[in-house]
Amino acid sequence: MSWGLLVNVGALWIGAHYSPFNRRWCVNVLPCVTLWLTLPGGKVPNRAEG
Repeated sequence: MSWGLLVNVGALWIGAHYSPFNRRWCVNVLPCVTLWLTLPGGKVPNRAEG
């Protein structure tokens, strides 16, 4: 399991969503600020790899 924080200017919403394909939760705590959490076997967001 891993987690991280992203600044994403295209994410102008507040809320949460789950991706069964990526096995990942994304939670926008503020507009443009995303906290993500991957479950075991999940994929991290492309912008988080670096």
